[in-house]
Amino acid sequence: MFNEENESRFFKMLEAAPELAQYWDKEERMIKMKSIQTVLHRRPKEECVLLRFFGSVWFGNSDMFDFDFMHAVKNMNERESTIVRRFLASPFWP
Repeated sequence: MFNEENESRFFKMLEAAPELAQYWDKEERMIKMKSIQTVLHRRPKEECVLLRFFGSVWFGNSDMFDFDFMHAVKNMNERESTIVRRFLASPFWP
């Protein structure tokens, strides 16, 4: 069962990356896995680092999204790395 407070934190964090909001249904509190899988298979890994990060936070593990912090650090811009740093300062899982 998901934690409502942490779900709210997740969607607040997602506001910092509005281009990724399309992959979650905020009202239903659900991830759109088919859409994410399609993007992850069609785009280079470097372009999807932040999406992989958000997916990993949502499920509480990095295995499903092949998220690698070292790879992420090399490929994130300042805005993206700020989002990750804020999460790391106070981690949570929905």
